[in-house]
Amino acid sequence: MLLISSGALGGGEETVRLLAVYLDKNLFDITVVCPASPLSESLQGIPGVACRTAWFPRLPTPKAVSQLTNLIREVRPDILHTHLYHGDLYGWLATRKAHVPRLVSTVQGVNFFWEMERGIRRLRWRLCSLLYRQIYRAFDAVAVCSSAVREQITTRPGIRIPAGKITVIHNSMDPEKLRAALEKGAATRQNGRSKRIISVANLLPFKGHEVLLEAVNRLRSMLDVECLIVGEGPERKRLETRCRELGIEKRVRFLGSRPDVVNLLHDSDLFVLPSLWEPFGIAIVEAMAAGIPVVAAGGGGIPEIIQDGVNGLLVRPGDPEALAANIRKLLSASSVRTALTKHAKETVQKNFGAPSMAAAYAGWYGGIHR
Repeated sequence: MLLISSGALGGGEETVRLLAVYLDKNLFDITVVCPASPLSESLQGIPGVACRTAWFPRLPTPKAVSQLTNLIREVRPDILHTHLYHGDLYGWLATRKAHVPRLVSTVQGVNFFWEMERGIRRLRWRLCSLLYRQIYRAFDAVAVCSSAVREQITTRPGIRIPAGKITVIHNSMDPEKLRAALEKGAATRQNGRSKRIISVANLLPFKGHEVLLEAVNRLRSMLDVECLIVGEGPERKRLETRCRELGIEKRVRFLGSRPDVVNLLHDSDLFVLPSLWEPFGIAIVEAMAAGIPVVAAGGGGIPEIIQDGVNGLLVRPGDPEALAANIRKLLSASSVRTALTKHAKETVQKNFGAPSMAAAYAGWYGGIHR
């Protein structure tokens, strides 16, 4: 049973979808439990996969937990695999009364950088870190999306999951999904338009968007550069204000959440991810597969994807001067862009395909079920 309390088709939701599609149906009977959502719709009709919808209020209620408990008792899974912290909480609560042989989780990132937050969010994440430290004692095993996440959850104050419980399994992308989207309706790059930078990430403090804005401000001499920021979050108003303060509001477009990210990538010249720390960076993998050169800050799990100067460029996190210099370099040197994108596509094909991720999870399941 794959359990996730969100269905918005972000990174964690896509991992669940890919597992449902690519896990070997000769080895596993798969039930996905999630809200009625785009994720549940995407799972309809997949052979060998049952999708059950459930209610997951932000604060767990006795009714919601009881509903999930009854589902677990009905399906009787050998392994309950929860995803994202909210899903982990629900799985833990439900299995206090509904026994499962193995309770496991995939941790997609470290949401407890409470010192980087402001106001009530800072207090909330600080309290959550203490709560989850207790919850994970009940889990038999934990998978993480990068070695960087493993380092964080074993060492930083708060969670401290024992290292012996943790296995690294990198996230992946679905090559067939990307190929189909590009063939179906990818936009054609417009001749004569501005050079286009694109960044795809939720608007959160640790994503480093302000560093990107400072870098764009340093590119004023390049009159034909525009920046698209795709994503939504609590930082949006502050970032829009910062654009006006810098006088770059005509160069930067905030697009919010978009369903056509693949087309936007295809119609851009450069992908930039300025995160101060990133658990993995699946958006980078998708940009690399789409043939877009990448400049990224090298914090967290990003160096597990990008080899600097080979399949992309890395800069120090929080350094707008270095970020601007590397953006300028790639926009000005077509031969460098060509070499980087060639090796980037090879990296994705070799290391980040969904079938390989599913096989790694199958082996992990086999090991913990013995």
